[in-house]
Amino acid sequence: MRVKTVQINWHDKQPIFSVDFDHNYDNAQHGGWRFATGGGDNNVRMWRLRSPAEREADPNVPAVEFLASLNRHTAPVNVVRFSPCSSRLASAGDDGVIIIWRQVDDAHNQAGRTDQLDDVAGDVETWRPAAMLRGSLADICDLAWSPDGAFVVSASVDNTARIWDAREARCVQVLADHSHYVQGVAWDPRGEFIATQGSDRSLRVYRWVAGAAREVRTGVDVAKLAASHYSMPTSEGRRQRLFHDDNLVSFFRRPSVSPDGRLLATAAGVQRAANGRNVCYVWARDQLRSEPVLRLGGLAKPVVATRWAPCEFEARGETCGDAWVASAPRMMLAVASQSAVSVYDTEVAGRAVGVMDGLHYAAITDLAWTSDGSHLLIVSIDGFASVASLDHSARALPLRRAAPLPETQPSAQPEPTVAIPAQSVPNKSGSRKRLAPTLLSTL
Repeated sequence: MRVKTVQINWHDKQPIFSVDFDHNYDNAQHGGWRFATGGGDNNVRMWRLRSPAEREADPNVPAVEFLASLNRHTAPVNVVRFSPCSSRLASAGDDGVIIIWRQVDDAHNQAGRTDQLDDVAGDVETWRPAAMLRGSLADICDLAWSPDGAFVVSASVDNTARIWDAREARCVQVLADHSHYVQGVAWDPRGEFIATQGSDRSLRVYRWVAGAAREVRTGVDVAKLAASHYSMPTSEGRRQRLFHDDNLVSFFRRPSVSPDGRLLATAAGVQRAANGRNVCYVWARDQLRSEPVLRLGGLAKPVVATRWAPCEFEARGETCGDAWVASAPRMMLAVASQSAVSVYDTEVAGRAVGVMDGLHYAAITDLAWTSDGSHLLIVSIDGFASVASLDHSARALPLRRAAPLPETQPSAQPEPTVAIPAQSVPNKSGSRKRLAPTLLSTL
């Protein structure tokens, strides 16, 4: 494993709050991997991570190439996420607006537009807003796409998560079960459930009940609360809280679901244990109403983001310990605390296969994998990004995606298997002043 902090001017020395790779980018034609970043300068920027062959051919060429700057936001951009089945990009931030971007052909752009206010000198690509989703009156912290690219779910500091129809640019449901900021969301790759995390110390799982995407009707709920998690029993017969409270100095709690949909990894976990207080809890798909099946501990600082590699890997020839889930494919999980990133292999139980610490002077905010799981990108409030190159002993298997939803043919969703809620506690009353992400202290 090799790690390097790329010393370029990412967002005019402002914090970088989010990063995501375009898994539909044509690597064979262009080489390398395209990714987007969102920063405190109110901009979304497109980049290309050069392939190892390019970097070896000319060591003096920067590892990252600038492609475009997208300038429609009026406040810091907290999250950028590419659609899983196309190269459309969703971005959102403190202005409360979600922008769906699409790349346009440069010749078509020059012929069809007279204003070039969005164009920046040096842009290699041209991107334009395809839709603007308005309706949230507060800052948006996180986003996730549905597997077919038809819907987007957003997390906001108004204590709600909202589900949007990305094709019709309208909000179809407001999930208002959290009692404090919603700071992270994840959508099941199978399209059966949505997970949200908030600073009310809870994880909530919603069951998708809308069926086919074309069956969504105005005024009819598309998701229903299926499980809520606040605490779990201890060996002493007491109950302990699962997550940090709202005193945690972090604007993000980003969960993620494994590419096969079997495992849900969460952020901001807390435990009473001798090997450390901070932990990443992992739930199994068929036990979403029960206690977590795994606790990834030993972390010096709280977890702010989790991210699964978007592919599966060939199994090792030898065994290195008990697998996380019986008969499950080999997968890789990156867990970012405020100061370090740990990488886990689902064939290796009980420990991380790699730990990267001391990369940045300020808190880590997000991370993203390339489509083949060979590189991991880490971004921070200090305004820089680090690239980790992972040497896998097995090749990545092809990435499996849901087919994009055509306008004339619905995409059926399977019947969910998520269980009824286990327990809940009364909502906290009162409100607290929001911590702006640009004011986070150096950790």
